[in-house]
Amino acid sequence: MVEIYYIDIEEEISGLDHDALLGICSREKRMEASRFRFEPDRKRAVYGEALARYMIAGKTGLPMNELIFDKNRYGKPYIRGQQRIFFNLSHSGRYVICGLDQEEIGIDIEEVKSMDLGIARKFFHANEYIYLLSREPEQRMDALFELWTLKESYIKYLGVGLQKPLDAFYFNLEGPSVELHSNDRIPAFIQSCTIKGGYKLAVCADGPGPIRVRQMAVKDIVSDIGRRGLQHIQK
Repeated sequence: MVEIYYIDIEEEISGLDHDALLGICSREKRMEASRFRFEPDRKRAVYGEALARYMIAGKTGLPMNELIFDKNRYGKPYIRGQQRIFFNLSHSGRYVICGLDQEEIGIDIEEVKSMDLGIARKFFHANEYIYLLSREPEQRMDALFELWTLKESYIKYLGVGLQKPLDAFYFNLEGPSVELHSNDRIPAFIQSCTIKGGYKLAVCADGPGPIRVRQMAVKDIVSDIGRRGLQHIQK
C-alpha cells in the first residue's frame, strides 16, 4: 500500500517545536532552508524532510536523525542503504506531502488556481491541450491541474527530471480511469485525487494497489521526536 501523509505549514507551533524539527534535518537541508528569504519556503524545506524522516523511521525502526538522504544524477532523493523503502516529496501552498512505498514512487501536489491555458499549449502534449479546450470554462482549471500533477508525478517516478519533456507523453482522462500514453513501456500505475482546500494530488507507483492519504499534525512529529530523544542538531 502506498502511504501518503500531508501536513499544513500554517499550523501554529512554538519556537521550541520548530527547533526540534530542524534538529533532525541534515546539515545540508538546514543550510538550504536558511537561504530562503520567506518563512513559508523555509518551513516547506524543513517540514518536508522532517515528515519524510518520521514516515521512514516508522517503517524501518531506524532513528529519524540517522537516516542519510542522497540524490540520483537528476536530483531524485533516496535513502542511502535502504533497498526496499522509497519516498517522494512535494509541496504547494500550505501543504507539504510525502509518499512512501516499497517500490519507486512519484507524487505531486498543486493548489488549483487561475492560470493561463497557454502554459498547457506550450508545454503539454497536443492531445491534452485539445482535451482542456473541450472542457466547460469553469472546469478547465481543475482539469489543467489534474493533468499537471499527473505529469509531474510520472516524471518524478521515472527519476529523470527535466530530461523527459512534458509533451513526450500524454494522459487520457476521458475514460473510467487515467490512461498513460508513453513510449517508455514502463508499467506505471497512476492515480489522481482532490484534497481539501482545492488541491490536486497525483501518485505514480509500480503497482495498482490502494493508496492511503491522511493529514497529520506537525505537533505529532514533534511529539515523536520528543519520545525518541532526538532533539539534538545533526552534525
